[in-house]
Amino acid sequence: IIPTHSHHINTIYYLFNRRKIMSTPSRTIITASFLTGFALASFLRLLDKRKTNAKNRTNAGAYDEGNDVTMFYGSTEQDHDNQEYIAKEKQYLSADLYGQIVRNTVVVCVDCLIVKFNVHTNRHECLLVERADEPAKNLWWLPGGRLYKGETFFDGALRKVKEETGLDTTSTNSDGTTSTNVIRPIQVLGFYNTFFPTSSWDTDTDKGTQTVQPIILVKIETAHTEILLDRTSERYRWIGLDPEEAKSNGEDRYVIDALLKYQAWDLSYGSTSGI
Repeated sequence: IIPTHSHHINTIYYLFNRRKIMSTPSRTIITASFLTGFALASFLRLLDKRKTNAKNRTNAGAYDEGNDVTMFYGSTEQDHDNQEYIAKEKQYLSADLYGQIVRNTVVVCVDCLIVKFNVHTNRHECLLVERADEPAKNLWWLPGGRLYKGETFFDGALRKVKEETGLDTTSTNSDGTTSTNVIRPIQVLGFYNTFFPTSSWDTDTDKGTQTVQPIILVKIETAHTEILLDRTSERYRWIGLDPEEAKSNGEDRYVIDALLKYQAWDLSYGSTSGI
């Protein structure tokens, strides 16, 4: 018997709905499993993001790249650049006067996280120096020292890097040409208020010193550099920028904290300086 057109349509409709009814539970299970997995993955991502944000908040403190936190009242930055603000007698203080300052006031310093890309290890590294004098004698530390009257933080960082490592904003190449921007201050990573039990200016009755200093991120732009230490340091070495690696290697907590501050900035906002 040949089914009528209407009967044929009804048969197809019945089979379609039967398949639909039979497959609904399977689709429901699959859909539920997918949604559960998606929700779990989203929750884990959110939890990880919250942990990262909490860690970054703990170590945050960096200012925008290029901002050295300087404010000029009664003058402009151009006035500062064009005039001689730093009298020589205020740069090189007598031993007696500086000793009194160290023992009786807070000394403002600037320390530098000097970073370069090491082509041999294929990673970015920072420079540490072993201090020859108190405070923090024999510690592996960041290069740095006293800020002069009239200097911005970036001014002081460039001067201290040159004095303690020999690195300058310009260098002479082997062919006699001159390279500029060999080192470049990038940003202020944070500030510290440090207390030391001893100093190089201790007396029988007055010992120790207190310093307040920013840490300045300084980038070495050239691939090959030669470090020339001054008398304030015994040795130097390069380490990676990973704070966990620094901690496992027993680096000083000051160095680790500086690396954490850089990492917190870079993870949260990303570096525009190419580091």
